[in-house]
Amino acid sequence: MKVAERTVVTLDYVLKYADGEVIESSIETNQPIEFVYGKGFLLPALEKAILGLEVGDKKTVNLTPEDAYGEWKEEGLVTIPRNQFPEDADVEEGMMFMMENEDGGTMPLTVVKVEGDNVVVDFNHPLAGEELVFDITIKDIREATLEELLQSPSGCGPSCDKGCC
Repeated sequence: MKVAERTVVTLDYVLKYADGEVIESSIETNQPIEFVYGKGFLLPALEKAILGLEVGDKKTVNLTPEDAYGEWKEEGLVTIPRNQFPEDADVEEGMMFMMENEDGGTMPLTVVKVEGDNVVVDFNHPLAGEELVFDITIKDIREATLEELLQSPSGCGPSCDKGCC
């Protein structure tokens, strides 16, 4: 069986920066990911790259920033009042928070600087502007059940572009 629409794919991955530094790995955590192909669990370019692979196949996929999380944008830097954060949170440079957007979804933000009662945050995805390398190994492929086909993606994978990870 090959990776195709209406299949459930289980894969191991190692996500790295272009220089080879490992960002995360399902192998290290012994937690391969499983998803219904074509349901938006992976970045579109990554999903396209695994189409047609079979169990046991390995592939290295290089993604440009445009194919991954986009270019880093200056307008992603925003100053917001400190009172927009939880009262009990020690807001410090480098911290990451999830903030609800207008659609009811969540989006990550990183604290860049705390300036008195204001906080400068970066709404760019933490991997925006980065060239990324995925080393993929297909562990299993099976036909999706009707229930699986009717479900929305159940969460975010390592490369999700939905702003929830």
